[in-house]
Amino acid sequence: MPPSAPSSARRYDLDWIRVGAFGLLILYHVGLVYGVYGWHVHSVHTFEWMREAILITNPWRLTLLFLVSGAALRFMTFRRTPRQVARARFERLVPPLLFGAVVLVPIQSWIEAMDKAGWPGGLAGYAAWMAHEFSFSGLADGVPVNHLWFIVYIAAYSVVTILLWRRPGLIDRIGGWLEKSLAGPRLLTLPILYLIAIRILLFPWFGVTNVLHWDWYNHALSLAAFIFGFSIVGRESIWRDMERYRWVALGLAAVALPIMMAQVWHPGGRAFWGVPKAMVYGLDQWATIVAILGFGSRHLRSRGGPVLTYLTEATFPLYLAHQTILVAAVWIIRPAHLPAGLEALSLLLITFLGSFAVYEVVKRIPAIRPLWGLKPAGGRPWPLDLEALRHPAARYHRRRRLLAVGIAAPLLALTVVAAAIAAYPGFDNATQYLSELGGSTAQAPIIFNGGVFIAGIMAGVAGIGFGLAVYALTEKRIAGAVIAAVFVLAGAGMSASTLYPWPDPRHMIINLALGIQLAPVLLLWGLASRRDLPRLKIFLTAIFVIMACLTVVTKHMIFPGTVNDANVGWWERAYALVLVGWVGVAAWLLDRKLLQEAIKSPSGGSVAQVAAAGE
Repeated sequence: MPPSAPSSARRYDLDWIRVGAFGLLILYHVGLVYGVYGWHVHSVHTFEWMREAILITNPWRLTLLFLVSGAALRFMTFRRTPRQVARARFERLVPPLLFGAVVLVPIQSWIEAMDKAGWPGGLAGYAAWMAHEFSFSGLADGVPVNHLWFIVYIAAYSVVTILLWRRPGLIDRIGGWLEKSLAGPRLLTLPILYLIAIRILLFPWFGVTNVLHWDWYNHALSLAAFIFGFSIVGRESIWRDMERYRWVALGLAAVALPIMMAQVWHPGGRAFWGVPKAMVYGLDQWATIVAILGFGSRHLRSRGGPVLTYLTEATFPLYLAHQTILVAAVWIIRPAHLPAGLEALSLLLITFLGSFAVYEVVKRIPAIRPLWGLKPAGGRPWPLDLEALRHPAARYHRRRRLLAVGIAAPLLALTVVAAAIAAYPGFDNATQYLSELGGSTAQAPIIFNGGVFIAGIMAGVAGIGFGLAVYALTEKRIAGAVIAAVFVLAGAGMSASTLYPWPDPRHMIINLALGIQLAPVLLLWGLASRRDLPRLKIFLTAIFVIMACLTVVTKHMIFPGTVNDANVGWWERAYALVLVGWVGVAAWLLDRKLLQEAIKSPSGGSVAQVAAAGE
């Protein structure tokens, strides 16, 4: 079937492959922290075997992403004109690129400059770095885009492909030629020969620079993959052959991978001008891609669902956020000299959970959704749009915005602590308390004190959301009021403590914040009549037990000596992470429940009635 008359069915397999490839990208970047190749920051642990390990995904991952991205662009063209597609690409790609280059990437570059060039730390050091980067001399050297180079290339390749598409019949002719030329076993052999040829003829001269105007090997590889993906959408004979040869391709890749690793490991791997190495590289590259596309087409074409929908929307914000979070996490965790396995696990969890937390926050703030590559929010009006209140998802929208503050508060607190540690040279996480980040010995106490002050206010606001959410779900006014009061008092204690930095005795007003330990029990009490919240109830119970255990250990009620001067800081970090972090998870689960309730039983009647039902 020619792509000019495509099937309207969505290709869920391509969505799964895209999500999986970006997930592998995050794992790959965590791996580079331990590699011997140049990267932004490294762990104290590096491993020579990472040279071979990265070959598991390195040859094919980005090529596959460009192919799938080209196919996604093709689906956009079925109901749009070239002008509309170009505008949609601009709106989706340019705001995140500009935002990332100005906000996200400079954080990475500054940490790298501190690590490798001794650039000053602290707020003054960061301000000086920003002034340097965006000065005339800094801009003359180019604006670093780091991992956002992929967006630059997708934008450029989209322009090229749209121009080709505008030529009447050209894409159909290219697709037809590919369908005919790649029939049968040629689906494997011809692309492998092409990949080997460019690896031999172009790679030795140009390498991979990720600089758009001087990256000709990469363009021969990635632009070709992009146009290929664009052209084969709807060419079912190609997809049938991918399914047909998926096992053969998997076998070829399984044979090629260890050979390729051996060629990298052995000093003679580049013998005969590197031609054998290029041949094995090209074989592994295309065989793996065909295997993934073939198995995906065979088993995932019609497997959609809420998990895929969630991950598909989350992928772009995760891609934007993950590397900044990872680089900052390495910079903060590295001084602890954790064992390599524990450190790697910590980096993975922080990067993935931090990136998902960013997504959960930004998707709820309509004004910044485009900066993170998200479409404008539908059914979530802000400011209040009475007409939009007829949309089911608009019910409880004010409560849900208050809960969104609760999701954002732990993320803000984590970011503030990380920034304050970075601005405090020599800060010892093992022996020093977090309060010292805002004390007289800190170089920039305003970072910690100001951030915690704002986080305390956010906690109080979130508590009102918790109380209103409990009332909406159970109609228990007293329980909702008590829950809100506990959060407001805890937030007030946090904020007030920053006005009297340690060691001022008045700083101990922060003990009010410890009242939030009762909040899980109060929420369980308030939600006791709801039988449809098992996950939330299990989570709240577990959190309360964990906080109780940490309390009795840190207060030396049991296991005396476990907490001592040499490790008290880490115990405090663990306590603070649980004490603050659970609020974001609970707020998210309640937000999901309110959304389900709104969609399941939307209010009818007039706009005024809908508005009243919503609040």
